[in-house]
Amino acid sequence: MYYTITRSRFLLFVSLFGSSYVLAQTTINGRVLIQTTEQPVSYALISEPQHRFGTYADAQGRFTARIPQQVDTLLISCVGFESLLIPLTSLTDSTVFRLQPKSNVLTEVIVRGRKPRLTTVGATRKWAPIVWGNCSGRNIEFALYVRNVNEIRGYLHRVSYLIARGGIPTAPFRVRVYANTEGEPGEDLLPQSVVIAARRGNIWCEVDLSRFQIRFPKEGLFIAMEWLPTDEARYRFSTSFKMPDGQKNERECFGQYLAFNRELRPVTYWERINGGTWRRHAPLSRVGLTEHPVIQAKIALE
Repeated sequence: MYYTITRSRFLLFVSLFGSSYVLAQTTINGRVLIQTTEQPVSYALISEPQHRFGTYADAQGRFTARIPQQVDTLLISCVGFESLLIPLTSLTDSTVFRLQPKSNVLTEVIVRGRKPRLTTVGATRKWAPIVWGNCSGRNIEFALYVRNVNEIRGYLHRVSYLIARGGIPTAPFRVRVYANTEGEPGEDLLPQSVVIAARRGNIWCEVDLSRFQIRFPKEGLFIAMEWLPTDEARYRFSTSFKMPDGQKNERECFGQYLAFNRELRPVTYWERINGGTWRRHAPLSRVGLTEHPVIQAKIALE
């Protein structure tokens, strides 16, 4: 769900991406743990191979999944872990899933005796004429293509997201970084899950990624924000709006509003639901201007 903010009114746009098809449901309560330590896997995604539905575990790995009738296999996944496929027939009403950590070898950390010289790429303006809130009932991820137009040589030092006013700005979200694979988000470049939350709205929410030593390649990369809509009531709120025909509707929303603007030219951003297939996003504006999430990165120069 998008909100375009003007001086006099709010114009509402509802994303129609995806479809609803629930006929009957099976409900399963479960928990996702690390196989080697029995510690919780925070914010694991419970979906199925076609990614037609999805549920997130909470910070303690607990979840309640309402599984549509035609689903016969569950896919349990999280950044930094091997995914797990489980036939629905093997599950009970309360099930524990155990994920195996991936074997990740980080690039050797370069220790410098001085502060790195930084340059900013991506969106730089703290300007939010459009905001996006997760009121669609779907599990959304947005990825902004960050270009390397000046052939910068260096490493990803920090990434920042402009969290707008409204909603629940302190809700957690997952930071994602992807390789550029033929113009689309490709391989995960973060070897582990990085979850962060803003202190309040109308600020840059910044996270230090320098320890991962991710090189900023000449073809650029994608930086994404993944909403984590769990069942936790403290991160949910209701909002009402009018449809074009004047009818008033109310929706339940989750978490923060992410700022959008039209700063970058050209711009490419992508969207996916339930960890599924990426789709390039069409312009929201009726006049063809291309809006994008307000995400930036600071590169430590070599």
